[in-house]
Amino acid sequence: MKLQYIDENDKCYGITGMAIGMVIWDAENVLSSISVDAPADEVVEFTPDFYFSGNPGLSAKVAWNHIVQHFQVSMGMLIGNLLCRSYVLHKQQVDDATRNELFHYLDEEGKEVCSLESDEIERLFNKSYNYLYKVFNHTGVQSVAHDFARDLKAQRRMSRGEVIEHLRALRML
Repeated sequence: MKLQYIDENDKCYGITGMAIGMVIWDAENVLSSISVDAPADEVVEFTPDFYFSGNPGLSAKVAWNHIVQHFQVSMGMLIGNLLCRSYVLHKQQVDDATRNELFHYLDEEGKEVCSLESDEIERLFNKSYNYLYKVFNHTGVQSVAHDFARDLKAQRRMSRGEVIEHLRALRML
């Protein structure tokens, strides 16, 4: 399992995993839309609220917490992308090399964006990965993911409202 998409179906399941990750982290409010036809690094469009440009009225701690929270959402989306493709679509385990490659990318991102240390990032990563591992191995979640990926492939693009509507079943699991 590699981080790059192997085909359109793989991309649909990756985007599905990202959308599920956002719902799991209660972050769908910063989602604007998703698109299969967008370049791989632009499949998710965020609302302006997601991008923190600074606010002199906020304390440094509040601003930093905001940045870390959005880093965690991004981390959850990337882990969700990988796990949905691996467990739901391909029905295989994520190999250590792929998991390590994802961690290395997130470690660099966490250092640059949040000024976190590697051990802090590793704790966040392991906690998120272990939780999402359980999520994507749940048969109910897998059923929702298959339906969502199928509909996404047919529609090509979904707004935040459509994503929330399609994934509302997750709230009942």
